Amino acid sequence: MVVLGLNPGAYRRSFQSRDGIFAKQIASLGSFSAWSRSGPYHGGEWDAEMGPNRFHRARVGFARNWLNDPAVDWSGLLVMELYPWHSTSVTASMTPPSGVIDTFVWQPLADLDVPDVFAFGRPWQALALSLGLRQTDSLGAGGRCYGSGVESRAVRTFDLPSGQRLVVEWHSGSAGPPSAAETALLRQALTQ
Repeated sequence: MVVLGLNPGAYRRSFQSRDGIFAKQIASLGSFSAWSRSGPYHGGEWDAEMGPNRFHRARVGFARNWLNDPAVDWSGLLVMELYPWHSTSVTASMTPPSGVIDTFVWQPLADLDVPDVFAFGRPWQALALSLGLRQTDSLGAGGRCYGSGVESRAVRTFDLPSGQRLVVEWHSGSAGPPSAAETALLRQALTQ
């Protein structure tokens, strides 16, 4: 499963500096690829210092619910960040150059055998439109009813250049994925 993120979490010097925990792990494992496959943000030293990664846990839970597969773990989830750095001072809509997104996000996604790409949070709707993506459906708040029990839940779908579908979901009070029951309703609505 592929999920889009707006930007990664804040820099943690003890982990992400050139002499930090992650650099030492990469050296020990021999490559960045081997390190990334080890799940460095899930368990081990990360959990001991930072606590469980709530962002990834919520998205892994969504992947399990969407795919009806309780065995899915972080290794079955690809999170692609729109911006490769964290910022706490963003005061306007993120509007990256469409050519950059095409080259570094849409084209790599086209190589993956996934029909849907998911994005959570209202900013993704404006972003999808600003990137010139064609909206193909509107469900929930402001769109057709699909049975959601959350009055503020909105879902918009867009065509990606690859032919895949971008599914953008948001609801009041959270930029996280829907619950298991709400995911089942959404899956049913989008597969009809």
